[in-house]
Amino acid sequence: MEVSESTVQNIQKFANDRAAVEKESTEEPLSATALHVYTRRLDSTLRELQEQVRLQEEELKKLRERRSFDLLDADNDPWARVCNARRARKAYESLLKAEEDLPGTDSVLPSLMAIEETSRLIKDGKKAISTTAESLSKDRDRLNLEEANLRDSRAISSGLQERLQRIRNANAQRQEQTPSEVAAQTIRDQRRKKKQLDRALGEIKGSLDSFIDETLAPMLAAEDLGGPTVGDALEISDATLNAGYTAHGKPKKPKQSSEAEDGQQRIDLFLRQSGGAKNKREAAATEIHELLDSLLEAGNSYVALERDSAVSRFLVRAKVAQFHPRDARRLRLIDFGRSLVV
Repeated sequence: MEVSESTVQNIQKFANDRAAVEKESTEEPLSATALHVYTRRLDSTLRELQEQVRLQEEELKKLRERRSFDLLDADNDPWARVCNARRARKAYESLLKAEEDLPGTDSVLPSLMAIEETSRLIKDGKKAISTTAESLSKDRDRLNLEEANLRDSRAISSGLQERLQRIRNANAQRQEQTPSEVAAQTIRDQRRKKKQLDRALGEIKGSLDSFIDETLAPMLAAEDLGGPTVGDALEISDATLNAGYTAHGKPKKPKQSSEAEDGQQRIDLFLRQSGGAKNKREAAATEIHELLDSLLEAGNSYVALERDSAVSRFLVRAKVAQFHPRDARRLRLIDFGRSLVV
């Protein structure tokens, strides 16, 4: 919707005049006499409009009752058509010269029409603003998404170009080499990759052993003793494991140690340090290490379990291993990346 500059200026002028009038009316409220005069002006304007409507309806009714004729009727002779045209011209000229029947200068009708037009323009402006704001928000979101896609596309394109360049360089080098040189280079590449894999495997195994010894072993030992399931209690001390658990899975209170028991504990500690007996945490760590090594060596084959322990149950819950469907004393690793074959 296009609005001319003159219309905008008129609206601004009307808004300023209205603001000035409202300010003046706030500072100096109208008296009862002024309000009565204003009401009378509204009534007078309304009566004028009603009278104009009535007159226009009467004129329209009279025109409908008259017999219409065609100025260019072929049945009429030329002089009759000329006379009709002259009469029509005189009628139009008289209408053009007639005074315009418009409200007077003291009428409030122009103000009311201006207010109505201004209100309509304000409503249309508000609707346009809300629509534009919503569209702008959607366009910004789409722009951010497109920019992210563009960055990803550029990164992928750059990586592919680098990969293609490396392949071209490798092919060029192989074409210049003899078959024996190509074979030697391939062997060196495979050995380098094997060393990298062995190094990564050693790092992963070290992290796994550290996690088992420091975090997982106490929880496995607690579950074996009838305590909480692995994961329910994260920090379990050796003292709690030595005290044991009740039939309800609650840790027992440690007993007050006597001098004889203190001496026995020192003897047990000396034996463990010298490679003898192990405490419950170390025993659980040793058991899970040995079971994992056996499962890795067995591959897809089943491993026979000596007993039903927390270690085997934990591996099954963690979806690392699975029991034999008909023998719960046999266990094997899950073949990751493929469906289970029973």
